[in-house]
Amino acid sequence: MPAVVKTRHINKVRFHFHFKKSTPRKVLAEISSKYSAYFTDEPGRDNELVDISSTDWFNIMEKEMKPKDYLKHLRDAHGLTQKALGVKVGINAAHISDYETGQRAISKEMARKFALIFKASPGIFI
Repeated sequence: MPAVVKTRHINKVRFHFHFKKSTPRKVLAEISSKYSAYFTDEPGRDNELVDISSTDWFNIMEKEMKPKDYLKHLRDAHGLTQKALGVKVGINAAHISDYETGQRAISKEMARKFALIFKASPGIFI
């Protein structure tokens, strides 16, 4: 999901997020509910666009994210149930649940399968 942010020179804690119109509403709702403290309703204050991966916020979130979190969020964002994802990769829903709760480590082979489905790097699942 491509995202660009506008930073404010005065206060680096808040960001302006701009998402593509194709970003699923469920994803936007999730982001709003978890990170609304970082948002501001002051458009036009700054016209500097920066790559989101270069922001402090992104670095903090990336450190907090674990393979199980990536799997759950990507599965939800793609509108898949645990059962549906299990069918796509050839395992049962209980295994997907175990991956998402951290009770089972994701193998390299499974990481590759998830990467193909979600069009992501296999490294985020390991």
